[in-house]
Amino acid sequence: MATVPVKNAPTDETKETIEQRFRRLEAAWEADTMYLSDTQKIIDHPAFQEIIGMGEAVIPFMLHDLEKEPGQWVWALPRITGVNPVSRDDAGQMRKMSEAWLKWAREQGYQW
Repeated sequence: MATVPVKNAPTDETKETIEQRFRRLEAAWEADTMYLSDTQKIIDHPAFQEIIGMGEAVIPFMLHDLEKEPGQWVWALPRITGVNPVSRDDAGQMRKMSEAWLKWAREQGYQW
């Protein structure tokens, strides 16, 4: 009796890509913090902290988002990169902060 080799059968558990995990955490973070005005509570959220823990791999996704629309990734990027290209004069101005990060990223050779 011959046996038939079985190729790797699909499992119920599928592995998330880095982007899928990032987007899942982003959605949870945004849903839980969208009505908060306290910056500290927003950045202390567990999903935000987990995103930061993902490190440099998520920077292109953040830059892509910032290019489409200024946003709160300006608070995550310094924690991941260890730098902050935002001038004191622009602090608190989401659009200018986002522009500073995009300029910095281009100068560093990031692609998104």
